[in-house]
Parts: sequence; C-alpha cells; structure tokens
Amino acid sequence: MPASPRLCLDTVALRWSERFEAMVAAGDRHSRTYEAHRFHLDHDLLPRLGRRRVASIGVEDVADLISELRAAGRSAKTTANALSTLQSVFRFAHRRGWILADPVALLEPEERPHPPRRVRGRALGRAEAGRLLDACPERGRLMVETALYSGLRISELLGLIWADVDFAAGLIRVRAQLSRAHRGEPARRVAPKTAASVREIPLLPQLADRLVAHRRKTPFASATDWVFATSRGTSYGVRNVAGRVLKKAADDAGLNSGGGPGLRFHDLRHTFASHLIVDLGLDVAQVSRILGHASITITLNVYTHLFDDARHAHEIRERMAASQFAGLLDLELDRSAAVIPFRTP
Repeated sequence: MPASPRLCLDTVALRWSERFEAMVAAGDRHSRTYEAHRFHLDHDLLPRLGRRRVASIGVEDVADLISELRAAGRSAKTTANALSTLQSVFRFAHRRGWILADPVALLEPEERPHPPRRVRGRALGRAEAGRLLDACPERGRLMVETALYSGLRISELLGLIWADVDFAAGLIRVRAQLSRAHRGEPARRVAPKTAASVREIPLLPQLADRLVAHRRKTPFASATDWVFATSRGTSYGVRNVAGRVLKKAADDAGLNSGGGPGLRFHDLRHTFASHLIVDLGLDVAQVSRILGHASITITLNVYTHLFDDARHAHEIRERMAASQFAGLLDLELDRSAAVIPFRTP
C-alpha cells in the first residue's frame, strides 16, 4: 500500500507491528518488548486514537491522551510506557514521510508523566517468608516455594516444563520463559530474557521432594507438560499468579500492611539473592550466574548493599574474635577445662 496522508493510526501501528515482529524473528529485538508494546497499543492507544488520521494527531491530542489515561487510573509508569510505544509508532511514520513531526517529542517536560524512582528490592526475613508460605493457598504454595528457593523470574517459573527439572542432577535448567497471552494468541514458551538467562540453578533437595510429590499427583506429568498447570493443562497467567496467589497471601500474612509498596513476585527473587549473599557467602560472579544476569555489573548495581553488609559483618566478627575483650571468653574456657575432671569410660 503506498504512503498516504489519509492513513489512520491503527493502519500505521499494524505496519509498525509487522516490522517489529520481523525484528523479533531475526533476533534483533526481544519478544517480551514487543508484547509490552502490543499491550499498550491494544489497551491504551488504539481504542482512543486508532481511527484518527496519523497526520492529524498533534501534541495537544497527546497531552489529552495523557490526561485520559490518568483519569482512567493508569499509573505514571504505565502512562509513560504507553507514551513510549506511541512515540515508537510516530517515529516509524515520520521516517516514511507520513507525518511532518513526532508530536510526542513536542511535549513540554511538565506535561510528561514522571514515574517514581524504582524502589529497592525487598528481601523477606526468615519469619516473614514462613508467614507468606503458611498463607499461600494449597494450589499456589509450590509456585511461591519454587520462586523463593530458585530465584526464577515469574515468566521463567511459569514457563517451566518437566523436562527442565533434572532431578537426577539436582538442577533446574532454564531454557525458556512464558510469553504473555494476547487476543487470539495463547501464552507460549519463548526465548529467555537474555543469553545469560539460559542457566542451571541448583535444586534444593527439600524443594525437589516437593516437586516429585507434585508430579506424582498431577495428571500433567509428561516431559512437555507445564510444571505448574491449570486444571485444563494450560499455563497459568502472570497476572493471576501475581495477584490471586502472591498478593492475597502477602495480604493475609500481614506483609503488605506497612504503607509502602506491596510485596512483588520479583521480591521473592531478591529474597533468594539475599540468601545466596548473606547466608551462603557466595561471590558476585556466582550470584550473577545463578540469577541469570546479563553482566556482573547488573548484580552489583542491584545488590551492592547486600555484599557490603555481608563483608562488613564478616570483618566485624573477625575483629571481635581477635580483640582482648573476646579473649576473656578464652580465659574462661581455659579455666573451665582445668576444673573438669577427666573421666574414664
């Protein structure tokens, strides 16, 4: 179809989508990025602007769109992400000469949404983790346990099939993740987030026992079945698990009552990372590899405070043990040993 100033936004978005899908197929862009863009097109952008001629949409229309999204209850982050998708479509149109300028680029800074800065990941203490598991519904508890003791991303967790769980070797092999379902397109296994996301995670023996028991009970136990399958054998949806399982359990356990952000599924991953760093004392390279970070830099950026805390605590213990104050305990032990009589059997 030749270029035309009569093109509507929904037609331009369709051509943009076809190009993006081709880049995904070529491995130049990630499928999850495309899924996020499609979500905003389907839910926020096309229902409001889809039938408008793309050349007629100006900066005031974009400003009105932002106001509508806010009025509809969209968060600043969601609105900013929708705006990013819209700008990508407009840039596509501009390069082809279908519009004279990108109206999103003409917004004043104060007109743009300003999402709050990302909150540092929350790591649960042992007692909190226990309360969370106790509050989980029976059907969802094993999902939460697996996330808590493997550090899997929620898309990786729900994308597991039984072939990925190597009970003999004691490993969970991450080879794929679950895509988000779209209208007429069910969720499916797709490539992981990055090449580093393809990894092997040590399988805790206690967790392995729980998974074995689950596999014996479920009718969906073949190598290609989902580890966590619905009663129909399909995969669970990300939103259902994050909301109906985790949020409800966290609410019931009193973990969302502090007035701050509620417990996120990703916080289970932070809790696992905290265990690796603080309890097990693993180094940054080991932690990065188990979590599937694209680089060690990412691990340090996210968990520097934990590595610092663990190192600081270790140094304090060593200095305390070598102090004269601690030496008093050594004298007391020597004195006690001297008065304890040796008894022959």
